[in-house]
Amino acid sequence: MTNLFLRHAEVLNKKNIQYANLPGFQISDQGKEQSVAAGKLLKNSNKKIEKIISSPLLRARETSSIISEILKIPIFFSNNLTEWSGINNWIGKTIEEIKSSQEYSERKSSLDLSPVEETLKSVYERVDIEYKNNVNTLFVSHQDTIRAFTYFFTNDENFSMYRPKNCEIQFIDNNIVRTLT
Repeated sequence: MTNLFLRHAEVLNKKNIQYANLPGFQISDQGKEQSVAAGKLLKNSNKKIEKIISSPLLRARETSSIISEILKIPIFFSNNLTEWSGINNWIGKTIEEIKSSQEYSERKSSLDLSPVEETLKSVYERVDIEYKNNVNTLFVSHQDTIRAFTYFFTNDENFSMYRPKNCEIQFIDNNIVRTLT
C-alpha cells in the first residue's frame, strides 16, 4: 500500500497573513513550478499512485490539478483534508500581529493552543478516515493537517518536526515519517 501526503504549493500571500482555512489564496508562479516538479518526481518514482484526494481549498485544488495532469489520474475532494483553522482570532492576522498576541506569548506548544474550533487530535481523526479507506493515494492537504496526522499516527514526541514544506511529499514507513526525494 502506498499513501503519500503532499502539502500544497506556495501561496500568493502578499500581506503575509495567517490564512488558515480561509477560502481563496491561489498558488503563486513559484507554486506552479513546485507543483510541476512534484508531479514529475511522483511520475519518476516507484510509488504506485492511482488517485489524488485533495482538500477543497483553492491552493490544494490548484496543486492537485497540475499533478493530476502530469500523472493522468483522477482527483477527488474531501473536507477531511481541509486545513486546521488554528487559533480563532489569528485567522486573517499578519504574522507580526500574531507574534504580539497574548495567545502567542502564552503558548507552550502547538498541541495546547486555544481557543480553537478543532483540536489537532480531531484533525488527525478526520484525516485517518481517508488514510484507512484508501490505498495508492496522494493526499494533497495543508501543513498542520498533514503534521497532525503524522504526529499522532506515529506517536511522535515533537510536533514541530516533520512539518512539510510546500510541495514536499511525505509518507510513513515503519512508523517513521519519510520524504520522497
